[in-house]
Amino acid sequence: MNKFKLFIIIEILLLMLLGISLVRNPFFLIVLGIGLFLGYLSSRVNSWTAQKILQQIAIGFGVVALIMFVANGYTWLALLFPVIAAILFWKSSGTTYTSVNDPRAFRSEETSFERRAIFDNQSENTVSRLSGNDVIDLGCTTFQSTGNDLTIKKASGNTKIIVPDDVAVMLDVTALSGVIKIFDDITKVNTEHVRYMTDEFGTSDKRIRITVHVGRGNVEVVKG
Repeated sequence: MNKFKLFIIIEILLLMLLGISLVRNPFFLIVLGIGLFLGYLSSRVNSWTAQKILQQIAIGFGVVALIMFVANGYTWLALLFPVIAAILFWKSSGTTYTSVNDPRAFRSEETSFERRAIFDNQSENTVSRLSGNDVIDLGCTTFQSTGNDLTIKKASGNTKIIVPDDVAVMLDVTALSGVIKIFDDITKVNTEHVRYMTDEFGTSDKRIRITVHVGRGNVEVVKG
């Protein structure tokens, strides 16, 4: 499970705990219910004076309900967790070196480069992170008869994909801002969508479909 999925799961759990905590607080429900009822009632009466009085009372109950909501500990956990997660993602957003199916996978403590297999399990072929630079090396990939799929998702950062000479590629890149360079054939600057496919993709025994989604960053595909 990647970090982004873990973040989503934890955030959903925090929001569920917040909801359960509020629902189990009868005083909060009563205050919120009265405030909503008075707000609705103010829109139904014809007297302007009565409307203003009901609206002011409804706002008062709403403020009390808001204070109780803010005072709930799960509210702060749900708000602060994304900030803490973003800081941790930002600190760990160095260059990641991914060597696909490399049996010598390792992480060096002296550098920011990392090798990890992403095609060992065909159901987990996605590189997803908030930001950072990535180098994807397909040199040790075990190619399937039906072809392989690789998806790269991130908000920002550069991506370099190293493709062996005998591998056919279908590439689909979505980048809001950045330079896209493919085998010295296609170079697009500040583009949103680029598609590319090598001529031998339909007949090659080794082929891979690569999908890249990046908000801001350069994407480069090279032979190697």
